[in-house]
Amino acid sequence: MRNLKRALSLALAAIMLIGMMVVSASAVSYNDLTDKDQIVNKDAVSMLVSLGIIEGKPDGSYAPTENVDRAQMAKMLSVIMNKGVDNGALYENSPSGLTDITSNWAKGHINYCYTTGIIAGRGNGKFDPSATVTALEAAKMLLVAVGYDPAIEGLTGTDWEINTNALASKLGIFRNFKGSVAEPLSRDDAALLIYNALDVEMIQSYTNNGYAMAYSDARTILADKYGVIKVQGVVVANEWAELDKTDSDSALKDGKTVLDNVVLYSSTTSNTTKDEGVAQSGKIAFNVDTPVDFLGKTVTMYIEKTTILSDSKVLGVSTKDDVNVINATAATQSTVKDYLKGTGVAVTKGTEFYVNYGYCKTEEDAHNLINDYSYAANNSDKFNLNGVDVEIIDNNNDGDAEYVLFTRETLSEVRTYSEKNETISFYAPGYDKNNELANKTVTETEDFEDVVFNDEVTTDDLILYVQYGGRTYISAPELSLIHI
Repeated sequence: MRNLKRALSLALAAIMLIGMMVVSASAVSYNDLTDKDQIVNKDAVSMLVSLGIIEGKPDGSYAPTENVDRAQMAKMLSVIMNKGVDNGALYENSPSGLTDITSNWAKGHINYCYTTGIIAGRGNGKFDPSATVTALEAAKMLLVAVGYDPAIEGLTGTDWEINTNALASKLGIFRNFKGSVAEPLSRDDAALLIYNALDVEMIQSYTNNGYAMAYSDARTILADKYGVIKVQGVVVANEWAELDKTDSDSALKDGKTVLDNVVLYSSTTSNTTKDEGVAQSGKIAFNVDTPVDFLGKTVTMYIEKTTILSDSKVLGVSTKDDVNVINATAATQSTVKDYLKGTGVAVTKGTEFYVNYGYCKTEEDAHNLINDYSYAANNSDKFNLNGVDVEIIDNNNDGDAEYVLFTRETLSEVRTYSEKNETISFYAPGYDKNNELANKTVTETEDFEDVVFNDEVTTDDLILYVQYGGRTYISAPELSLIHI
């Protein structure tokens, strides 16, 4: 508990806190992309690069904001349907009848997509390879690649946009897409749509009344073309912190994530259906980075499975939004129970409470830990009044909260900032021999290597800090003076 209390607040008087997606030899992995920090859909781009579907531009960048044209889309779809292999040369001389692609770099890919019906032409023998692609046009191409018949599904004709939008939305192809479906699609968002479509069940056939029938083994493009399977579980530990009834200093090694309640979905290794998976016993560690805000939440991983599950290569990770019920608040209720009234989520005997990712046995212990910093006469038990963020997580949508995570930053002042010694010292609350808050402050010193600076600071600056996982996170507060 001592380490938990280090992260709690220090009151300071008179201040209020308020290419083309063409292969490049210089960019062979996601981490090689020179502009990866500008990519929004990082999981999508990372997995598609791992699968060889997309890579970088000749200069080693990804250019996430540039628009995708029809030739580029044809290349990506051709590679996907040929199991990650660039077979463009095989289709260079296919008799497609298209007259405007003779000298186009993606001629073979265009011929493949056109002759297989994945991408339609513009009419009169034209393909229009340089024209940009909208999100709706890309979604239609992906639906056809998955096996949907454009004529039966109404993806052609005057209402094709409405029908495409409805079907793609229903199947999750537009999941997390923030843009306009009618505007040109960026490379970043193209990766997202493809990423989502790869996990859509493939259509095997249609019934006589036009009903689409998926394969009995619920296969997806990922499983069928790449042998990639899906894993679902709850993130209970990563390199930032750990939710295992541990102290706030607990965290894993870099690049490690532990899942609990793991379920394996695989149309290539078992006869599972779309609603069934194979539960795995115990917690399983995977070699993958996940952000701190994934802790406590159910996620989906896409992996190239090996004999030992934990050794599998992880190609992508995303939160499973349809089961995570997350209530985040800084509201004025005194207890979590009060806040949750009307939300459909309740705390139970099994709910675990953490303050700055350090375990507390009860909600009362967590509240006491949050509130004991203040000696003011008007001290309140309302946790929000002390600047605390609260996240209540029901990670399987059963109405019971598995985790309540309190996060509290401490207001302090930098005593010394030494670039020479690579250390920073700041004031912190002092505690007595009984581990109770004393009416004093102490000086805490941290090495730069254990500090994450979100803003530039120096000696005598006011700071906000929070500590967990063996690190101290420091930022500059927004301040406004109180005029008396």
